[in-house]
Amino acid sequence: GWASLGTIGSIISKQSPDFDSRNYGYAKLSGLIKGIGLFETEERQIGNGKHLYVRPRDGKK
Repeated sequence: GWASLGTIGSIISKQSPDFDSRNYGYAKLSGLIKGIGLFETEERQIGNGKHLYVRPRDGKK
C-alpha cells in the first residue's frame, strides 16, 4: 500500500543515520525516490500542505 515519504525518511534515518540523498545526486529524498523509478508517487493535499506518498511499482509495464 501507500506510505508517507516523511515516515519512510524517518525510518531510513533511524536505520542508517549517515544516509544522504545528496550522495546520489538528489537534493531531497523525494527526488531520489522519483528518480530511481521503483516507486509510484502520489501527492495528497492534507490540511494546508501537500504530502508525498509512495508505493512499490507492480513491475508490469
